[in-house]
Amino acid sequence: MNPPYPFTNQELAVVSEQDSIIGSALPDVVYSRGLIHRFASVFILDGQNRLLLQKRASHKRRHGGLFSESVSAQVEYNESYLQAASRRIQEELGLMTHSDPLIEICKMYMDVEEEYDDNYDSYTYLNNDGYGRSSVSNRWKKTAFVTIYKLYLHDDTIKHISINPSEISNIYLLDLDRVIEFFNASPGLFVPGFGFTLKAFVDIKTSTDQIH
Repeated sequence: MNPPYPFTNQELAVVSEQDSIIGSALPDVVYSRGLIHRFASVFILDGQNRLLLQKRASHKRRHGGLFSESVSAQVEYNESYLQAASRRIQEELGLMTHSDPLIEICKMYMDVEEEYDDNYDSYTYLNNDGYGRSSVSNRWKKTAFVTIYKLYLHDDTIKHISINPSEISNIYLLDLDRVIEFFNASPGLFVPGFGFTLKAFVDIKTSTDQIH
């Protein structure tokens, strides 16, 4: 029986509790064993300070059709957080980040569990509060250090976005307040862990805005 995760031969960086690389493993091993790994999340804002929200392609074997950050990336063994984020921006949105630099917001530790049935056609997502807990025994754990980045894109750059249909079904530019309202009303429509990264992004952005 194969785990509900896209097949890949690329190993991810496995890290210690201090975020030091101690080895590597394929994604299915990382998630089934709950190994600590690295992840990058990117929140993209346009000239009107609207957030780019992506909807994952519906045919993806994992979290298909759910909403997520503008871009998210597993950090592979041979790359840094920043390299992973830049790679996925190019792979998912067709953009290079040389002229529009990524700004590191913060790093956080995430511990999210997922439950799934043997047919992989229904999932229950668990967070640290036990939200959505059910009697299904199969679990995968996302235990990771997540570095969150902010990226401002000019309107002309936004127009040149070319979404990769194998990864994304659509993108939406929404006021941040609307994204928060949407998530609070329907958290099950978002990928597990989105609430944690959204809160971290909002908290940092709010404190920065107050300073300026």
